[in-house]
Amino acid sequence: MSMPDLVADSEAEDWSEVDAWLEEGSHSSEPTDTKTRPRWAETSAGHQHECFEHHNLKMRSWSSIGAEPRLVEHIERLGYTVPSTAQCEAFGPISRGENLLLADANGMGKSLAVVAPLVQSLWRWEAAEGRTPPGQVRAIIIVPTNDLAQQILELARDVARGSIRASVATGEHNWRTQQQRLAGGLDLLVATMGRLVAHLSPRDREPSTTLEGVRLLVVDEASSLYDGRAPAWLQRKAQLARNEDDADSGRTSTQVLELSKPRGGLLTQEPPLAMWKWIRSELPHGSCTTVMVTSALPEGVEAQIREDLPDLVTLVGRGLHMTRAGVPIELVDCSLPVRTEGAADGILQSKLAELRDALASSRHALVVCNDGASAKRVERELRLRPWECGDTSCVVRDAVPTVLAFHGSLTAERRTTSLAAFRKATHNRWEDKSVDGAPPRVLIATGRAVRGLDLRRLAHHDKGIEPMPLDCVVLFDFAPDAKSYLARVGCATRGTQEPASVTALAVGSQLAFAKALLANDAKGNAHSVQAQSELP
Repeated sequence: MSMPDLVADSEAEDWSEVDAWLEEGSHSSEPTDTKTRPRWAETSAGHQHECFEHHNLKMRSWSSIGAEPRLVEHIERLGYTVPSTAQCEAFGPISRGENLLLADANGMGKSLAVVAPLVQSLWRWEAAEGRTPPGQVRAIIIVPTNDLAQQILELARDVARGSIRASVATGEHNWRTQQQRLAGGLDLLVATMGRLVAHLSPRDREPSTTLEGVRLLVVDEASSLYDGRAPAWLQRKAQLARNEDDADSGRTSTQVLELSKPRGGLLTQEPPLAMWKWIRSELPHGSCTTVMVTSALPEGVEAQIREDLPDLVTLVGRGLHMTRAGVPIELVDCSLPVRTEGAADGILQSKLAELRDALASSRHALVVCNDGASAKRVERELRLRPWECGDTSCVVRDAVPTVLAFHGSLTAERRTTSLAAFRKATHNRWEDKSVDGAPPRVLIATGRAVRGLDLRRLAHHDKGIEPMPLDCVVLFDFAPDAKSYLARVGCATRGTQEPASVTALAVGSQLAFAKALLANDAKGNAHSVQAQSELP
């Protein structure tokens, strides 16, 4: 993998250590006599502005940015007493019906920045026009995953407090139930792109809903629509089409792809951008507001979005592409097997040993893997050989740690159960005692599964109960690119809470890239976030 351009030319001398490492080639696999592994520790400098207090003193309350008294009451009951910078700046444009691009770092409150003005707009539309007619939807939020859809739906329902009809549509929920709810009319639908297209243009059946009544459309992780790669099957089909073009100039590759579409609608396995363009073409012209939300904005993507939305208002957070200030990050080189009591641990055992060390003093930890196979392996190892709680304040010192799994190869029901168990409150601040004597908890997840999730948010808001803060994030598999790295480290930062510590495990050629990212974090520089099409 080629090294991203992470620092300016004027800082080239700071790469000397990384360059020397690259010249040495790969690490030797021979065990050493040392009992410790090379490690580097840094604390991110980040951007020093207050992300959750707008610089304009007149915009530091919900009422001052345009929220109605009822909305202010609902939001403050949830504990969001002061709007963040993103929430302050996005409220007006969304309320006024302006097309918006909201780009800000993970954990800056972008979901509430969209949901708060959306709920208020739904109230106003119902007051002026009546209830949403059957078979129509007034607002749609498109998200990349089922679990993020559930979280945003819960947030919208909490903010509205039962005053709107809202539902979810993803591939992991019952089709007939979704169809019935859409038939009755919805104020808000939270959906994944593929399932939304399937309801709008199903094969051999009538559409479940239409877009003619949509007043507001929100797309989360919008930048991924413009920099994603086509799936392998589509690349093969395109290649076959090109080959056929060579043999038969009378047919173009576009026509070949058109012929492959089923009767009755768009092929839902097409690239997300193709589905998005189709949805855009079906929206009511001139009466629908579009909000694009993203935590990364690769070079050139904004220009592509503007081609679809020429009158776009752009709000880019000053901390975009940065790790939030104050995050302690330790990088551990697990390439060198360490000789222990005459035996040499392999790379996997080296990583597992470092993982257990990181978890020993944790009460509430997240372990991030690259794929489901890696997550299953880590889960199996931790269940077979649990670690010991080293925290002197641990309520139950001899308790077996709770290991929870959260990745795409599990059913939606299993993931929901794991997330609820992980988020469950463990401390009652009024009585100052453990709620259930809960042992240490660890959630083993893939980077995709936890993307955008607020792991510290309680599933239910019980009076007097507050969640145990996430105190440790372990990157068991190092991120493949800077965008993924920012998203995973971003799990350690949510709202105004103290950031969790981050332990990153790297092996072989990952190390140079990882050290460069840490060096950038220590200086408070923005990372170079490339489009996926540019990645090696």
